[in-house]
Amino acid sequence: MVMDELVFKSKVEDGNITIERKSHLSERTLKYMRELCSGCGLCAVVCPEDCITLNPPSAKNVHPVIVIDPDKCLLCGICSEACLFNALEVTANGKPVKEFEGTPYFSLIYEIDESKCPPDCKDCELACPRNALKCDNGVQRDEKLCIYCKNCAIACPENTIIVEKVFSGEIVIEQEKCQTCGVCYEVCHPKAIAFPKFELGREPERITVNEEICIYCGACEKACPLDVIKVVRKNVSYSITGVNPWTKKHEEAFKKIVSG
Repeated sequence: MVMDELVFKSKVEDGNITIERKSHLSERTLKYMRELCSGCGLCAVVCPEDCITLNPPSAKNVHPVIVIDPDKCLLCGICSEACLFNALEVTANGKPVKEFEGTPYFSLIYEIDESKCPPDCKDCELACPRNALKCDNGVQRDEKLCIYCKNCAIACPENTIIVEKVFSGEIVIEQEKCQTCGVCYEVCHPKAIAFPKFELGREPERITVNEEICIYCGACEKACPLDVIKVVRKNVSYSITGVNPWTKKHEEAFKKIVSG
């Protein structure tokens, strides 16, 4: 039997990255959507080929936040499985790899009892830092934009929303080194970082993190130019349905996300 030649294409346009590989077995495509990326670096952590690196935050307006080496990328899809922000999508024959049986996926829990919602209430919509909620004719949630940060659940006056975060962990900050440059604040998608007001007679904190809404993605740690912030992920909630030949490899990658 004559084998088809491998067809390979790679391009970067407006900061978005597309890599395509086509063979007699399958057609795989990786798409990186710059506007959705936080620069958290989870994709780089799980990549088995170390083909993903991060650009400095200062370069984000000119260059893609991440750089993918197309010569090393296997288009395995692990990066898309681990991306909390849906900035990466890898498909095989048109189907997202993260939907394949035997592939790990984050245990994402979001529940809302709309029967308890007060008329004309839009508190959850206003609290959402990613504009993922709309309260017109019921509550509509954009799953591509939702990052399960709990802002909406906290804002809801009737406690009708249940959200469970993917990671548990803690944030360690070396306050004495912080220069309050604001880079961490700019990259924080759940808006968990704040600059407290100075209070006379109290040891000043340069920055604070609301860990109730922090999703422990690590974007602030990667962006900090002085290595002031350390994100410690203690647990990751994920599930697997079925088994396939690459299940073990993908599960090992998910376990690398936990840092302590």
